[in-house]
Amino acid sequence: MVKYLFEQIVDLSHELDNGMPAYPGDTPTSLQATATLAKDGMNLTKVTLSSHAGTHIDAPSHFIENGITIDQIPARFFVGEAVVVDVSDIPIGSGIPVEEITRKTRQQEIKRDDIVLFFTRCSELWSDPRVEKNFTFLSEAAAKYLVSKEVRAVGIDSFSVDSFDSTNFEAHKELLGGGLFIIESIGSTLKQFLGTRILLICPPLKFASRDGAPCRCLAVPMS
Repeated sequence: MVKYLFEQIVDLSHELDNGMPAYPGDTPTSLQATATLAKDGMNLTKVTLSSHAGTHIDAPSHFIENGITIDQIPARFFVGEAVVVDVSDIPIGSGIPVEEITRKTRQQEIKRDDIVLFFTRCSELWSDPRVEKNFTFLSEAAAKYLVSKEVRAVGIDSFSVDSFDSTNFEAHKELLGGGLFIIESIGSTLKQFLGTRILLICPPLKFASRDGAPCRCLAVPMS
């Protein structure tokens, strides 16, 4: 019988803070105090951020005409079992091929309705400008393969499932068009679970009718 070890839960999210890395051209994150205990008797903060700041979820409407928005994804979809796939031996900046996925999941099979998470090592270089535009991504064929496996969602620890130079955003369109949601910019703590199955909890902020939202991504070990 599967046991979820909630007492060993691990946070897979990046902190949202001033000056944090952001996808080139996206809105920088800003946290500014608007009241303080010393002056006003309370602490309040004004937050400015992109819907894709830090660890976040892409809803189908991010790239798909008439696709569902972040608030329309059923809440139950944000809790589910995930397979963690180690693709860190692929050179950073490369596309993840189908063959690498099938090779790395021989022992930990991808099942229907799974969430599939990829550790590329980019998260360990989160603040390094060398990976700002040169990060590991999903090949179009890999995206098609994952849709064919009828998984629920795909996550990656780099900025995007598509390369920075992509103009057609094939991986996004394949995954989101197939009814999946995408988790991007997962933290380096994912490395603790390579080749294993975990319970993933990743509720996003409930922005009304929007294309995505930051999320708190949590891993619960299984035994």
